[in-house]
Amino acid sequence: MAGTAVLTEPSFKEAPVWERTIVYTLTTTSGGDEIKYVLPMNGILQKIICKVGAATGITGTLTLAIDDNGDNEIFTVAALAESTTYKYNVSEPIAGKMTIGVDPSDDPTGGTWTITVTLRGI
Repeated sequence: MAGTAVLTEPSFKEAPVWERTIVYTLTTTSGGDEIKYVLPMNGILQKIICKVGAATGITGTLTLAIDDNGDNEIFTVAALAESTTYKYNVSEPIAGKMTIGVDPSDDPTGGTWTITVTLRGI
């Protein structure tokens, strides 16, 4: 038996995609405050992946919030547990800048706590 495979439109030229990854590192002196990263953006946000690393010395959770350039909260999720990866499908048009913030429930006591947020869209 013979088979074929054909790519149908759109190709990547007709439908470009983008991906941005932000790595947050919390330390014992972070103060438990929200850490924000401002990202220039023009497109449609389609997927949010939040990988919450292991926190030393606490059973930590965090809140992930994304605001548009008008400071309107377009996405938020709370109580994200450590050592877990979360995936969300969204469809949010963005023009200008978005602010991606992580707000930990507590600071790690014996090292660092790493949170990685990956945003994908067209």
